[in-house]
Amino acid sequence: MLLKRSKWLTFVVAFAICLSLFTLQAKAKIVSKEFTDVPKDKPYASAVYDLAERNIIGGYKDGTFKPEATITRGQAAAIIAKLLNLDTKNVKDPGFKDVSSKLWSYGAIAAVSEKEIFRGYADGRFGPNDPITRGQMASILIKAFEFHYYNADYQDSPFKDIERLESHKDAVYTLYKLGITSGTTPTTFSPNNPITRAQAAVLITKTERARSATVTLNVKDYGWSKFREYEDYHDRYRPEQNEEEIIQVIPSNTNARLLQIVPVKVGTQKLSIAGLKVDATGSESRVYKKYYVHVTKDSSQLKINFEETEDVVPTNVGLNAKKESIEKISLSTMNGTILNDNMEFKNCKYMGSDETCITLTEPGEYIATVKYVNGTQVRYGIQATVNSSSFYFGTRLLEENPTVTVDLSEDKGDFSEYEIKNTNGSDVIKFTREGNSDIFHIEGVSEGNVYIDFPKNDEGKEGLLGLNINVQKIGSIIHVVVNRDYYDPYH
Repeated sequence: MLLKRSKWLTFVVAFAICLSLFTLQAKAKIVSKEFTDVPKDKPYASAVYDLAERNIIGGYKDGTFKPEATITRGQAAAIIAKLLNLDTKNVKDPGFKDVSSKLWSYGAIAAVSEKEIFRGYADGRFGPNDPITRGQMASILIKAFEFHYYNADYQDSPFKDIERLESHKDAVYTLYKLGITSGTTPTTFSPNNPITRAQAAVLITKTERARSATVTLNVKDYGWSKFREYEDYHDRYRPEQNEEEIIQVIPSNTNARLLQIVPVKVGTQKLSIAGLKVDATGSESRVYKKYYVHVTKDSSQLKINFEETEDVVPTNVGLNAKKESIEKISLSTMNGTILNDNMEFKNCKYMGSDETCITLTEPGEYIATVKYVNGTQVRYGIQATVNSSSFYFGTRLLEENPTVTVDLSEDKGDFSEYEIKNTNGSDVIKFTREGNSDIFHIEGVSEGNVYIDFPKNDEGKEGLLGLNINVQKIGSIIHVVVNRDYYDPYH
């Protein structure tokens, strides 16, 4: 059962969200150019003919395109200048010592340099005749289409050859995440290899298409001061909450007021965003929005619609129990009312560990009783709370363990006397000694932390100084943890 029914909201005008500045030009014309070396069945053919029809890239006088030939930096500058419709006439001298005003690509080089899409070398050259590399082209396309960057240092990149590549690895990783490139092999991008004309055509058209479908969220459209965080539910540590990557969310590394939402494939994905709002007194408050992001396809173009919602969906809770030996799991309220005497359960993972999961559909406090085939049973206290900024319940779990017996007979020290140091310690635990032995029994009563001191064990001597006791509680379920506090000569 869902807590609230969602309401539809299509972002056309309501949030005045900035759609892409880069719109694909219509392809209504019949392609009139055909290259003798680019058959229509080649995987790069549609990209080549698209750019050729728009006069962004051309062929050779002999009627060929030469798809395996390289592209120079000067040629790449000309391509990008045409693609973005930059003014190549009224330009400033870029100041490169190897770029004369008489050079055929001077205007394009000046235009893309002024836009900071291209940079020169440290020695003051531009290298107009140098082959442009795959890594350089990746950075150029990210800048040209004003994509935000993913930080490759904190992600799992499949390309092992960009790990030590300081200048282009974020751009390469961003193109990979957006589905624009899959590399030269599953594990390499070959960033230092010259890019071929066919590869460049494919990268350019795919990046252009992705940017034209991108939606930019701006805090001013929400009345917020900044975005704080987002959750797109790509949680690899919790596969049951790991959404298929229908969209990619790219925050700006330099502007906390912008988020780019890029569609990757047709489907629906959950998205939560949180931010800060400043009131008239200057006080900040945390605010949020939750959406189902629907990606559809119109002709060959992906399109994003946002459905605002307050839904909280059924949430898995992992029990530290072995599925193979479980007879059944029952769920009850804290007062003992049975809600389900035979809960459905399944294997799931949390932070890489195997667990047995049950699914909760309502918030509250519960007791889950796991009965094993050998007749034993273990009870768990479960607390499920609504987190308004999340699609899932916040959950807390305690395995019932109300009493702990501690045998100190093999620890160094004199335990004949003890002292409960906390003023409310007796309200948190019942602490008893078994006769004159070094065995102690601890029973949890209420939540809290207690320190048991053994005063005859002077500090400065090797041995046990005391016990740190933590008591946690969910409803009637109590869990006691005891840790020994030893003398540390280095502390």
